[in-house]
Order: sequence, then C-alpha cells, then structure tokens
Amino acid sequence: MTNDERLAQLTQRLERLESIEAIRALRCRYHDLVNLDQGQRLYELFAPDATVAYSGRPEVTGRDNIREFFKNFPVQVARQFMHHHVVEVDGGRGRGHCDLDGRPVRNGESLFVVGRFDDTYIRIDGHWYFQSVRLTVHYMVPPGAGWAEHLPFKGHPA
Repeated sequence: MTNDERLAQLTQRLERLESIEAIRALRCRYHDLVNLDQGQRLYELFAPDATVAYSGRPEVTGRDNIREFFKNFPVQVARQFMHHHVVEVDGGRGRGHCDLDGRPVRNGESLFVVGRFDDTYIRIDGHWYFQSVRLTVHYMVPPGAGWAEHLPFKGHPA
C-alpha cells in the first residue's frame, strides 16, 4: 500500500468517525431540547422531507408537518434519557437506533416510558439531519404500576 493509498484510507475512516459523532450529537440535541422544555423546536433537526412516526400515531412527513406534530404533542413536559446509540454511516446517509428511558407528565400524571428510536439520517450541505424517526413504545406506566407484564419485548430483532 502506498502512502497516498494509506492517506486516502485514513481520511475515509476519519470522515466516517466524524459523521458518526455528528449523528450522535444530533440525537443528543433532540433529547436536550425535550429536557429543556423546547420540544416545539425539534423540527429544526429534521430534513425538509423527513418523516416522524410515534407509536400509535399517524406518520407525518415534511418539516412543517413535523413542527405541528411536536407543537401539538400531548406530552409537552418530559425528561428523556437515551442509551446505547448504535450508528452506521455510508457516505451521506446513515441509520441508527437507541433505547429511550423517559419520564413524561401527561394530564398531570407522572409516567415511566421505555421505548426504542429507529432513525435514518442524511447529510445536507455538510450538516446531519434526521431523515426519519420512528419511536416504538414498549410500555408507558405510572409509578408503582410495574412493567413485568410488558416483558419480554416483541417485534425487535436482536
């Protein structure tokens, strides 16, 4: 392998790692906005033709519709923590998933929510955006209710 080939290979690997880190920062920004009670700004993180699908709700497409989706979402106060964000990148596109551990308040009731985000990403003008976000809620229960009956989860490949 020549020095030029090694340099090209290292450059490609570095660009891939920088993309993965940028996508992880995008996912963190999503939860930062939620945790700062700025959920109505989540649309800013999406590509113009992106889609959002949350368990049991109709899928919405396009940044304007996504803006309305989050503006009118019934849970406006929540704290979300995401775990084990796995990201794959191929050029200007990527995909990933992470687990959600959430603490929403809906209609004055505190809840525990556990779910999974499955995302696709796209790089536009050097910036990464969500192309799609799909949330699968495994369970949402009030404190003290327990979740044993909801385990094991079904429908996700290992």
